[in-house]
Parts: sequence; structure tokens; C-alpha cells
Amino acid sequence: MAIDDNRYYEILYGFYVDDWQNFWGSITSSPTSHKMLDTGYVDNGCSTTDYSVASVVNIFLYPFYIKSVYFIEGVIKGQITLGTSGATSLVASYRVALCKTNSDLSTDVEIATTDWVTVNDTLHWDAGLGIGDEIVYPFWIDCWEEYKLTENDRLYLKVEVSNVGPTILYHTNAGNTIDLKVEVPMRGV
Repeated sequence: MAIDDNRYYEILYGFYVDDWQNFWGSITSSPTSHKMLDTGYVDNGCSTTDYSVASVVNIFLYPFYIKSVYFIEGVIKGQITLGTSGATSLVASYRVALCKTNSDLSTDVEIATTDWVTVNDTLHWDAGLGIGDEIVYPFWIDCWEEYKLTENDRLYLKVEVSNVGPTILYHTNAGNTIDLKVEVPMRGV
């Protein structure tokens, strides 16, 4: 990466807003339409949900138009946080993908992915205390062939987990606890 590339990283945080939904492209089913990506968290007083079942596909939509033409190129990086609830669980593997959708309801494109990352981590549940283990998985996705975003595109992050037991994906709305984050390398035309 050279300085003259004028690349910057758009940092987006994932959270779940209970009383706001987005219906855009193929992202039209509840509860995925409640899951958002934004450049900051919303007020702590807003009604939010701290976690979702991790064994289903979780989609976090950046609900705004790109408004210009950009290129994604470089290393997409971030982190996801998993935990257990009610019993010990095993996280076998996970997959994170940065995707785009646009106003054409049939157009969804996977820009880049981690592919399946095998971890085989056991998350223990303490029934006496009523708490379970949490684990943060960082990820890095190579995206060295530039990928064009147009003014009608919207970004979303897809998180998939292969697990045994009650594994949860955290997406707490709190700036002091970053559960889900993605940094997207972008440059203008």
C-alpha cells in the first residue's frame, strides 16, 4: 500500500436496534433487518438487544447509500464476539463476509470472506453464577483486487457460526465493549 493510494478505513460497529428496521435488497426478513452497522453507537437509552443466536446467519446492514463511487481494496479487518448461554457449547468454526446489495432486489454480492476458520473452542457455562465464557475472534480478509462500490450500493456484514450448544453472537450497543467491528479499506475515484 502506497501513501498516494489515498485509502482510508471506514470503521463500522454492529448492534441490534429493537424499534428500527431496514428493508433493503434481499435483507428483508426479521430479525436481520434490526441489525445495523454504523460509524458509532446509538444512545444507551435506546432499546437494543445484546445478543442473537450464533448458529443462524447474522446480517448487519449499513443502512445508508454509498453516495459516490468508491473502491474497496486492502485488508478488511475486525472482530466478532461469541459466548454461551445456559449450557456449555463448542464453537467449531466461523465465517465472516463483507457483502453489498443495491436497489435491485436480486443483486447481492460477496465482496470478500474469511472462508471457514476452524477454532474448536469450548465455552463453559457456570450454572451457579449464571454466566458463561466469552471469546473474541479477530479477522483479516485480503481484498487486494479492488472492488467497486457505486452510489446505489449498501454494505452489509454476514457472520456465520458452526457450533454445538447454545452459542450466542454479541452485538451490545456500548462504546466501552466492542463486540462486533469491521474496518473497510476504501478509496475514492
